[in-house]
Amino acid sequence: MFLAIINHPVERLGNIKDILNEKGYNVKEKLALEIKGNEEFDGLIIMGGPMSVYENDKYPFLNLEVGLIRKALQEGKPVLGICLGAQLLSASLGGEVRKGAFGEEIGIYRVRLLEEFREILGEEIEVFQWHGDTFTLPQGSKLLAYNEKYFQAFRIGSALGIQFHVEVDSRMIREWIDAYGGDKAIVSKVREKEEIFRIISEKIISYWLTHPHTSKS
Repeated sequence: MFLAIINHPVERLGNIKDILNEKGYNVKEKLALEIKGNEEFDGLIIMGGPMSVYENDKYPFLNLEVGLIRKALQEGKPVLGICLGAQLLSASLGGEVRKGAFGEEIGIYRVRLLEEFREILGEEIEVFQWHGDTFTLPQGSKLLAYNEKYFQAFRIGSALGIQFHVEVDSRMIREWIDAYGGDKAIVSKVREKEEIFRIISEKIISYWLTHPHTSKS
């Protein structure tokens, strides 16, 4: 069973859940406010949210998530962090998370790819972004994606951290704008990219599942 932690109700798994189900994986979603820190799972997914890693006094469940990430890595279980999840992954391994010096990224951006990401996706892809924080690369990690502003994806052991979003569709982004505010014109731009995002997401999930090999229990 894969445990997916949802840090805000509107930032759900999106197409990630569909892809995992199609591949025969069982996924259990749990709101961050409901986690105890002793959950059992075969794989861990941490989704995004409006809070910051350094606001753990205000959002104590972030400390529980860091503990679950460290537990999973110690046991060699796969971990996938999306946006806030990637920042938590960095922090759990000694990286630093801070406000991005180059400002927020909100909308569709191009990111350049390295290593295995370049092999499966080409030199660059278009993705959706909605973040103001960034992270440093933990010691021993491998950078897989970047742009002129920030690190965008990295791999370390059984874990994959992704700053950007390709799990989203236009309906989800409309919910984000309703919850957080923002330019409604983004919704139609995301609608145009939904099929491309789904293809990219499937390739990334397939890569994650084969590094390391993952059981479907």
